[in-house]
Amino acid sequence: MTRAVIVLALVGCGGAAAGTPDASADAPVLDGAPARETISETQNLEPGELVEGIMTGGAGDAAQIRLVAPMQLDWNIHSHATGHAVTVYEEYGKIVVDYGFVPPRDGDWYLLIRNSGNVAAGIRVDVGLYGAMIWRWQ
Repeated sequence: MTRAVIVLALVGCGGAAAGTPDASADAPVLDGAPARETISETQNLEPGELVEGIMTGGAGDAAQIRLVAPMQLDWNIHSHATGHAVTVYEEYGKIVVDYGFVPPRDGDWYLLIRNSGNVAAGIRVDVGLYGAMIWRWQ
């Protein structure tokens, strides 16, 4: 697992590109079926520190993402399919995140999680995988 300390604003691997799809209005609600596999970990992050998980999947796949923190966290889902980072969806200053992600196309999708608080904290990460979606920490 690779971690990086980011002092400035959440940028992950780059900014959102023009024409980037914003999945907020289209965020799927998964049908309540049990996940094929669930990743459940606590990531201990210093202020400004981030970690990324990689979801590999496409048509017919999904991930139910739940993040819980005792302080503010920033997060996004992005890809590098075009050679630069393209943000699919992001939020800042959250304490709880519940988000259903269905990849818009085949590829690697990066879940970036950043401690945007001012103290070290454990961030609970639970990702339910559906279809053939594969997870790994970067």
